[in-house]
This record gives sequence, C-alpha cells and structure tokens, in this order.
Amino acid sequence: MSMRVSASDGVKVYNICSGKAVPQWLSESKKKSLKKNEEYRRRLELLQDLKFPAACQRIKVTPDQQYIFATGYHPPQAKVYDLANLALKFDRHLDSEVVDFQILSEDYSKAAFLCADRTVCFHARFGSYHKTRVPRAGRDLAYCPFTAELLVAGSAPEVWRISLAEGRYMTPLPCRSPAINATG
Repeated sequence: MSMRVSASDGVKVYNICSGKAVPQWLSESKKKSLKKNEEYRRRLELLQDLKFPAACQRIKVTPDQQYIFATGYHPPQAKVYDLANLALKFDRHLDSEVVDFQILSEDYSKAAFLCADRTVCFHARFGSYHKTRVPRAGRDLAYCPFTAELLVAGSAPEVWRISLAEGRYMTPLPCRSPAINATG
C-alpha cells in the first residue's frame, strides 16, 4: 500500500491507495534510477497492522535494521514488524505490562522484556521460554553483549546483573542513589 502526498495552499492531503508497488524482481540499477523519479520519491509506504488497542509505549529497531519491535498495553503485547515486507511478522500477548525491553540478537530471534510484575521474560523465535523474578520493581533494562549480561535498574540502590551465559544472577553493582531510573 502506498500513500500520495499533495500540498496545495500549504495544506498536506494524504491519499491512501493501493498504488504501484516496485516489483521485487526489478534489477538494482533500475531501483536506483527510480530515486530520481519525483513521483517515486514523494510516495510513502505504510507498515501494515501498526496499531494497538490502547497505546504503544516503546518502539525499537533491531541492530540489522530489518525489524521493528513495539510493545503496547490493554492487553499487554509485543509485536514485531518485518520492514522488507512492510507487514506484521508476529505478535505475542504477555502476562503483564512491559516496562522496558532489549533486543538480544541482530534480528528478532531473541529479546528480553522487563514487566511490571517484577519479571524478566525471555523470548526466542518460537515464543517465551523462561521467566525470572527481579528482587524489586524494575525501571530500566540494558544489555551488555561483551559479557552477555542483562542489567536491570529499579527501585533499589543497586543494579542487578543477570548473566545470560551462566543463567544466574551475578553480584549486583552498588550505587549511591536510593533508586535508579535509567541505565543509559
């Protein structure tokens, strides 16, 4: 689906229609030549099914920039969108509202969700495979790929470290603040 934009008298008018799509079999040189075409450059392509019943709270792009993760609530859910096809890849309903999440791989195959019920849910390509409980309410989540540790900040004067290589909690990092709102 494409959307045409026309601006007459400074007012933008969006025309949503199933316009011409670029064929996948088109050679790279012809695709590059389309970048000079004014009509092609002014069009917008919409991502299908980018909606949530109540609201979307967080959106992140995978490191390979091929997929978009989005989380929303009422009901709590996570959706992954494929940018190559401009479509929904899959959606998952969760037990609790997502506070934060981290993408643990280059693509959509591994992710960790920090939930409002003090759990960290680990998801793989096939679905949810493990949950662990955080000692206190979590507020932020960070991932260190060099040590394969997930860092959880929350309502305590320490940052909890979950070693993904060993599958256990490591010694927490002490902080001077009575609570930590963000890790980055």
